[in-house]
Amino acid sequence: MIRFNFAACLLLALTSWQNTAGQSIPKTLSLTEAVNLAVENYPSVKIKAAEIQATQAESNAQLMSYNRPTLSFQAQALFATSNQVRGTSFPNGGTAISSTGSIKVNGYSADAVWSSFSTILGSYKIASFGKKRADETMYRVGTEQARADYDREIFDQKARAADAYLMALVYQDAVQVQQKNLERTQQFFNVIQATAKAGLRPGVDSSMATAELSKATLLLLESQRLAKDQKIKLAQLLGGGSSDFQLVADRFNRSLPNQSPVVSELNASEHPLLQYYQKRIGFSEAKAISIRKSYLPSIMAVGALWGRGSGISDKTDADGNFNYNASLSGLRFRAYNYMAGVSTLWNISDVFRTRQQTKAQQFLTESYQQGYNQMQIQLQGELESADLQYSAALQTVTQAPVQLSAAQDAYNQADARYKAGLSTILELTQAVTLLNRAEIDQIVAHNNVWRALLQKAAANGNINGFLSQVNQN
Repeated sequence: MIRFNFAACLLLALTSWQNTAGQSIPKTLSLTEAVNLAVENYPSVKIKAAEIQATQAESNAQLMSYNRPTLSFQAQALFATSNQVRGTSFPNGGTAISSTGSIKVNGYSADAVWSSFSTILGSYKIASFGKKRADETMYRVGTEQARADYDREIFDQKARAADAYLMALVYQDAVQVQQKNLERTQQFFNVIQATAKAGLRPGVDSSMATAELSKATLLLLESQRLAKDQKIKLAQLLGGGSSDFQLVADRFNRSLPNQSPVVSELNASEHPLLQYYQKRIGFSEAKAISIRKSYLPSIMAVGALWGRGSGISDKTDADGNFNYNASLSGLRFRAYNYMAGVSTLWNISDVFRTRQQTKAQQFLTESYQQGYNQMQIQLQGELESADLQYSAALQTVTQAPVQLSAAQDAYNQADARYKAGLSTILELTQAVTLLNRAEIDQIVAHNNVWRALLQKAAANGNINGFLSQVNQN
């Protein structure tokens, strides 16, 4: 969430300097355009959109076993012997190969013949004892969770882009303030240099004026660096591209947002982040039900056609031996069959496994619920803090013009007194520093009102409400 510490950062960055030395972005960028570009271009939003499609495709794939019949085909042509023995064998996962036919009266033979076997098998689940409905619910809620995650990412990206824009805006305004400060310092530097050369001012005044001019230049360079760096960060949030653009500052500098009512209660049903947490809980609950029902059997309607061929004749010779024909004629089908009916398979012992898996999923659901509760407490605190920040910002913005006016008067008086020879250059430089700080405080105070409003909107999950305020002014 947004951290409301910009004023301190800016004053520390600039005032401490006083004390110590994707899609193309338009050339003129409004806040609304920046937010829209962030939503359209930033990869994290596209990732969440792709995850929705992946979840839907996975849901469709998994539910096909209920909604559509399965159809299988197999065919084989084998060159093999056909010896049999009385007794029982176990297929053992399909690794035990069996031979068909009766036991030959003349014993075993190493003679091999060609044989063939082909099958078409179809099946359809006609009863699942609630498994289908449980799985449908789970996959539907899973898709809803993916959509909620997408909405959450859009919400976060809008908030980040709007906050980065406002920070870039105040840095851009700070460059103008420092440019004005440099011009002001350059003016009295020129006057002092001229009077010092004429012997009307001591040489120390010229040295101090040079130092003040250098300091003003450094402040301008630092403010330009900060502004450029913030624009680079903003451009990254917009999906990449050139940071050579100008921000629309008029609406934020000339007016304040409409009075925002104090919102003491969090609107949990509308907050995208809480909605995502809620959907995650719902998906976990649906998954627990699906796991619990997974051990139940399914009743299948089955049907099959198959044919077989063999190089061993069905009739025996006079001695009771089967005739072997090793030619490819054994691949021709000689026997055909069909089958239709219902079947079921129930692994009853799975109930013990699924019971433990269900418990594990239920505990996971409880952890998600506690995560939801924690986030709700955190957002409620952020909302109350945002109300406090907004009220403080409104009070500050009413005092900033008073400070600026007094600092301007102090500078004018110090300038006049110095030119009249009634004060030292130290008094003048102090007035210049005071005026520069007051000008910085003025733009920060105005910007902080908008950032506090954004913080309130982010805490309450209503970024669109903030954007409507921006578009009204």
